[in-house]
Amino acid sequence: MKRTLALLISALTTSCAACASAVPAGRGGMPGTSSRAGTSSSSTSPAARSEDGTAEGPSGAPGQPLAWAELDAATFARARAEKRFVVVDGAAEWCHWCHVMEATTYHDPEVRKLLDARFVAVKVDVDSRPDFEERYSAWGWPATVLMTADGQEIGKYRGYLAPEKFVEILRAVVASGDAAASAGPAQAAEARPLGEPELAAVGAWAQKELDGYWDPEHGSWGRQQKVPLTWDNAWAIARARGGDATARQRVLTTLDQQRAIVDPVWGGICQYSTDGDWQHPHFEKLMTYQAGAIDNYAAAFALTGDPAWLRTAQLVRGFVDRFMTTPDGGFATTMDADLNAHEPGKPFVTGHAYYALGDAERRALGLPRVDAHEYGRENGLAIAAYVTLFEASGDATALAAAERAAARVTATHAGDGGGITHGSRGDEESGKVLYLADNAAFGFALARLYGATHEPAYLAQATRIADFLIKQLADPRGGGFFASTPDPDAVGVFAVRRKPFEDDVMAIRFLARVARLAPTDAYRDAIARALPVVATRAALAERGRMIGDLLLALDETRGLR
Repeated sequence: MKRTLALLISALTTSCAACASAVPAGRGGMPGTSSRAGTSSSSTSPAARSEDGTAEGPSGAPGQPLAWAELDAATFARARAEKRFVVVDGAAEWCHWCHVMEATTYHDPEVRKLLDARFVAVKVDVDSRPDFEERYSAWGWPATVLMTADGQEIGKYRGYLAPEKFVEILRAVVASGDAAASAGPAQAAEARPLGEPELAAVGAWAQKELDGYWDPEHGSWGRQQKVPLTWDNAWAIARARGGDATARQRVLTTLDQQRAIVDPVWGGICQYSTDGDWQHPHFEKLMTYQAGAIDNYAAAFALTGDPAWLRTAQLVRGFVDRFMTTPDGGFATTMDADLNAHEPGKPFVTGHAYYALGDAERRALGLPRVDAHEYGRENGLAIAAYVTLFEASGDATALAAAERAAARVTATHAGDGGGITHGSRGDEESGKVLYLADNAAFGFALARLYGATHEPAYLAQATRIADFLIKQLADPRGGGFFASTPDPDAVGVFAVRRKPFEDDVMAIRFLARVARLAPTDAYRDAIARALPVVATRAALAERGRMIGDLLLALDETRGLR
């Protein structure tokens, strides 16, 4: 019975993934950009397009609120007691097709009947749960995960699921009455530092792979979707600074073409564009992408001296200052793709219609929802980007904004053990589990601030976070860093600690900066033990085009490993 269910669910998973457009693999932020962030993992529907290029399909207008359970131990205990399965809707607050799936699929009468009878339905805001975001970002948002009551995966589904498809999936699970359990984690091998010839070979192979993704027609790396790949751009700029003419031509071509998804009215860069070009944007605005654009365009100005690049960096920065900076100086997380996507009874306006309007017309309708949570990772990336803008342009207001945000996060997120929490310490659940993504990015930002100001307090706080990574998140046997501190309430697959490529690479880059500023054997050893976890052909093949961050890490750790 278990094998029958596994085969059936596998077949349904394949068909569902095929019906949705491919998504940028990675986290919703700055990966090779990856948020994890190339990028984000927002998904698209198989909807047709009208002649003007706007997406057609079901409306994302919100229905009446549904009763969702939390993703916690109590929910799985309830599922066991009531002999139910668990279905998890991994959704982003800003994601258009997440709105569509809730408005259509989850409000469909037949879907509701099945869910009410045999399932516990859970909704996860992926920005609030870095562990869930990292684990399932490759399945796109919305990501639908079916699980047993013991927290083992039955099936994972990418993107928008129409009601009839979802009903088919749910019926298959109910009919089986059983579920296949996942195998336990393999024991990690003892970490073995890689020699310089091995690291050089990995770097050469990675560069060859990245070159193979180059799109000479539209710029950037990869062709199916065009994504602001922050770290690929940053790596090309670093090579251009060293005199590589090909890298210079490629990154400037990319950044020029990429301007098409920057809002000319308010500034702000969209998450990605479909159809293999830059002319079909998805309009959600994620802080990770704003930070990446500010950083890349400011660095392009520093490289060339051309003020046009600086104007684009300042245009995006202006959007962040006006719409995504909180009253206390922290940086918010996201702005929705659509207007009134969370407001039943108010007129729903798609991003395609809304962003075709001018400033006055937009404001007359209202502003898309901004998620004002001040998360550690997003603030770290934004602070570092503002430092780049200051260093490139001498704009003292950019440095002042970066310092104000750093002070805000330090005051509201710093924990007793040296690390920082995901959200403010006052937020529900913050502090129970601390995440590598937040600490590596915010630590990186503090090191950047110290480099710009030489203020000792920034270096002291950066070293406290570095020590926290080594003491609380490093794998003493297998090397590298776990995604989070242990969660005492985790169930099933969520109790298995992972080592996410993107966040481990950021940790390595952070430790490289701290090791040069405050040298210790502990930092050098942690770098040497972490590189073998990410610097493998298998890891790079899984990342695809999003490997600029690893190439930067290899370059930035020279002389330290």
